[in-house]
Amino acid sequence: MREVGRIALPPHPPDGEFDHAAVDPAGDRLYVAHPSNDAVEVVGLRTRSHLRSLSGLRGVAGVWVDPLSRLLFTSNRGEDTVSIFRLEDGQESERFRIPTGVRPNGMAFDPQRGTLLVAGVGNPKLPSAPPTLTFVDSRDGRRLGQAVAPGRTRWALYHPETDSFYVNIADPPSVVVVRAGDVAAAPRTISVGAKGPHGLERDPGGRLLYCACDEGLLLSLEPKTGASRVVAPLAGPPDVLWLNARRSRLYCAVGEPGCVDVFDLNPVRRLASVPTAAGAHTLTVDERRNEVHVFLPGSHEDLVLAD
Repeated sequence: MREVGRIALPPHPPDGEFDHAAVDPAGDRLYVAHPSNDAVEVVGLRTRSHLRSLSGLRGVAGVWVDPLSRLLFTSNRGEDTVSIFRLEDGQESERFRIPTGVRPNGMAFDPQRGTLLVAGVGNPKLPSAPPTLTFVDSRDGRRLGQAVAPGRTRWALYHPETDSFYVNIADPPSVVVVRAGDVAAAPRTISVGAKGPHGLERDPGGRLLYCACDEGLLLSLEPKTGASRVVAPLAGPPDVLWLNARRSRLYCAVGEPGCVDVFDLNPVRRLASVPTAAGAHTLTVDERRNEVHVFLPGSHEDLVLAD
């Protein structure tokens, strides 16, 4: 991988950071959560420039885009809400802001039903604020239900091959599985054989999931049976996992020491650990250009790496 650009983003306080990010290929835009600024930053991918800030999103942590529905979702951790934006004519207009569980973070979306899952981290100091899974109908902003999670939630995804939502639980190390067609049913729990499941992704064919754990290990997980195994070491405690399905490449952001671990998936092997910067724990992928965007908190930049 090689550096092909740096995009200046709005500055934040010395202890500030960026969080989840996602690409809208239809609009040729990138959206990244900027919790320190209560904003989502909008980046033009063709021009490699910062376009604007979507402000007023208190403590925003999660960002997800569904390009077919033309929807942008943000989890606003500072106010326990999720926002749903319509993407039209190159602009973003907020349609709904819905209450969630405490400290919402990861999200996953079922495009067939229009169901959004919002995973709340909860507050361990308050027995009345457990980790939660909140389900929202994106078409009308209606809450469909809420369930208590068995521990602190992290990354989440929708897996079309099993028509289910999967949510990482930090402790006890596990993955919670909820059938998308029956979100009121009791979830299934899969134990994970490494400490601190964090990043979560699927393989291009949907046969496996990949789970990056704080223990510094990348695991594969068979969704139907729950069988897991260690497939590779990581450079350190990970955060985000992101797939480039076109290239069968998997990218893992490691904030300390500050690098991106690059994996080929045929078979699984680590190709490189590319240095980025201390604290750079989040990234996303522009598949059209085969570029990885890594967000550098120290310099307030979007580092663009071409693969």
